Amino acid sequence: MKMYDNFKLSKLSSLALLIGFLHGAASAEIYSPDKLTAAAEHWLQQNAGSGQAQIRVYPLDSRSQDRECAVPLQFSLVNPKLQTQNSIKVLCETDSGWQLYLSAKVSQMQEVVVSRRQLAPGVILNKEMIQMESRDQLYSRGAVVTDLALLDGARTKKSLSRGQILTLQDLCLVCKGDMVTIEVISGSLSVATSGKALSDGSLGDNIQVQNLNSGRKVQASVTAVKRVAINL
Repeated sequence: MKMYDNFKLSKLSSLALLIGFLHGAASAEIYSPDKLTAAAEHWLQQNAGSGQAQIRVYPLDSRSQDRECAVPLQFSLVNPKLQTQNSIKVLCETDSGWQLYLSAKVSQMQEVVVSRRQLAPGVILNKEMIQMESRDQLYSRGAVVTDLALLDGARTKKSLSRGQILTLQDLCLVCKGDMVTIEVISGSLSVATSGKALSDGSLGDNIQVQNLNSGRKVQASVTAVKRVAINL
């Protein structure tokens, strides 16, 4: 009787193992090259951090074999910082797991100000010289400008080529020697007076200006073309 019970338990154990094996095999998902490419593209789109990102994941060779994975795939960027050209790691983390890499191109498009023609240093900008265009942020260097009106009357600090993206570092909204309006702000009250810029500055820069009424030299923040502010 005891031998029969042991035999019965052995058969039940084998059956349980077989059911477990079949269940595991049934739950493994099969990934074709196209399905892997689509999954990687979806993951990157969700993690690109911008609704305007244009993403292209270069497809795997269609002759590649299908792959199985019984757990959710893990995706990560080889270089954590998003770039124009990226490498995506795809990992199936099981005992008999696998990993592969896909290449992806990312474009982060944004409306920015660009020059309509070649500009020399010292040119005072007007709206005929600049225009808005959609450009890839990842190719931009510095603080790009997204408002045409902000640059009307600004001066170039260096040569700019036709079609070049303008940045605040390329320009001075207030240039040394300019006559400026100094706005002194205290809470909801403000008073304006005239002054002279003693150094160059772009938007947000703190520069030294001289109050023409008192002769006093003070630090002020550039707020617009030929305008600075002092917050008390």
